Amino acid sequence: MATMTIRTTVAFDPATAARLERLAKRWDISKSETLRRVLEKAESEIPISSVSQVPTDQEIAAMSPREAFEWLKANPQHPSGWGADFGRELREARDRDAEIEEEREKEKARLQQSDESPAKK
Repeated sequence: MATMTIRTTVAFDPATAARLERLAKRWDISKSETLRRVLEKAESEIPISSVSQVPTDQEIAAMSPREAFEWLKANPQHPSGWGADFGRELREARDRDAEIEEEREKEKARLQQSDESPAKK
């Protein structure tokens, strides 16, 4: 029984196209076979545990900021828009913290003023 093939068009930059051509000539095989072998080799060398998977919302919520940073560093190709909610929530939390600090400073200034003013009897 014949192997079914699927025709695919790919676009390479000139340097990559030249590398493919060189490998095919060196191995004395077609460019298609070269790509098949390279893909097989690459896939077989990637440990299953290192395959990037986007964490669930629950997993994200359970991450410490350091863990989230480390995950992002290890998985720079995260999905587009991923993290937008986290960024918004972080900005909101920072704004709330700034408001709290501002209120604390105002209260501190009021207390200092009341301590400095002479008691009138």
